[in-house]
Amino acid sequence: MPQTIYKMKKMQKQTPKKPELENESDQSLYAAIDLGSNSFHLIIAREVHGQMQVIDKHKEMVRLRSGLDENGKLTDKAFQQGIECLERFGQLIKGIPALNVRAVGTNTLRNARNSHEFLMQAKQVLGHTIKIIAGQEEARLIYLGVARSLPASTEQRLVMDIGGGSTEYIIGKGFENSHLTSTEMGCVSITQACFPKGKITTERMDTAISKCRQVLRPHRTQLKNLGWDTAIGASGSIKSIGQILELNRWSESGITLAGMQKLAAVLIKAESADSLKLEGLKDERRPVLAGGLAILMATFIELCIEQMQVSANALREGLVFDTLGRLYAEDVREVSVSAMQKWMRVDTQQATHVAKTAKSLFKQAHNSWKLRSTDYDLKRLLKWASMLHECGIAISYRRYRNHSAYLVEQADMPGFDQQEKQMLSAMMLNHRGKFNSTVYADLDETTAQQQIYLTVLLRLAVRIHRGRDFEQADPLLSIKNKNHLHLEFEANWLQDHPLTRLDLEIEAKRLNAIGLKLSLE
Repeated sequence: MPQTIYKMKKMQKQTPKKPELENESDQSLYAAIDLGSNSFHLIIAREVHGQMQVIDKHKEMVRLRSGLDENGKLTDKAFQQGIECLERFGQLIKGIPALNVRAVGTNTLRNARNSHEFLMQAKQVLGHTIKIIAGQEEARLIYLGVARSLPASTEQRLVMDIGGGSTEYIIGKGFENSHLTSTEMGCVSITQACFPKGKITTERMDTAISKCRQVLRPHRTQLKNLGWDTAIGASGSIKSIGQILELNRWSESGITLAGMQKLAAVLIKAESADSLKLEGLKDERRPVLAGGLAILMATFIELCIEQMQVSANALREGLVFDTLGRLYAEDVREVSVSAMQKWMRVDTQQATHVAKTAKSLFKQAHNSWKLRSTDYDLKRLLKWASMLHECGIAISYRRYRNHSAYLVEQADMPGFDQQEKQMLSAMMLNHRGKFNSTVYADLDETTAQQQIYLTVLLRLAVRIHRGRDFEQADPLLSIKNKNHLHLEFEANWLQDHPLTRLDLEIEAKRLNAIGLKLSLE
């Protein structure tokens, strides 16, 4: 439970006005929320003939990264500001179908020691679960958002995004990326480390640029070898720098190193961005301008970039397009599962049969066990766990379920957020052997119970197909009083499959240990 429970204040004048919609439950509306380290963004869009039409945007400078204390926890002030912002976001997205809403947290929420408490309370006020995404997934979504804003082209692109706690670099063509890199430097973290109290000097700027170059250097060779025709920047920091250079005529087209050097000289002369009067510099960008500039200058130097264009799109637009893809059978998660199977040489025939039986059991159990969720696609999670449960055998058969669980939780799997990977990992760890209930400790009670039920269905499917004869058993599953499972097979089927009968009898004892009864016929 959260260490601090905050009382929600009444909506203040800064509460954004909700756009007037023709139909409050309009199925064509989509919302994407990006909980960044420096700012929270919300975008509401409508699908019009396969295209995304933005109808509302809202941004608040929450500055979560600046709100981390010396123990790596969000301070009470940062915690409350974030929750109050999400309460306002909740008002804007009320009425949008749950499946059409995506909310993600990035670097600071990946690392904050009390992020779990924040996410639990955030769900209450927002009305939707916030998924934590890894750096490479963040990079993938950023590239998708940027690519969708550009005309069709065969050119190779370098896309860069400066966040509050991390900076992403992506190379790709069209809508497909070929390289994703996420680095641990952001406009807030670099400002805090190199420009304490906002003071800017030549020495501090040089130190900041050197520090950023060191972070980027391990990735320099690979990025340069891949090459690009056009460099594109996305994020508030890059947009702000681009606007300042343009309005002050320090760059003829886009962002250049020479233009940024002029901006750096002005900042150093002023000794701070706090009171600097500079055309194009917004008050909200003053606290992190120096850090963002140092990262961008270091990138230009290390990668020998001559010019960078600025994109209006970023992570949140990528989230909307990714959601559209999921709803129209273009889910990148399917590709990730297939890639993992190939990488770990999974027996796909066995996995497919286990998945088919698990799906059949799910259909028979989902009403009795209420296997429905607006946050997660439970049926597909069960399918993916079935397809990957044996991936750990490629490492070693001994303790392979532990290897499978580790691989899925730690691997970069495009499309999956951290919570989804943890759920898959827990199912794989428990798909056979003694049941380990501690893996569900961080889930709320309802989700934890649903995960246990999904795991039970996976365990039964795995037991039934242990013989690898690929004969479809098609058992009838009935749920009695939620805790009593009864499996009924065709006449003489269990008699003709003595190993399966023995396995299911052993399974009955395993399930009894967690309060479930399994009977056979």
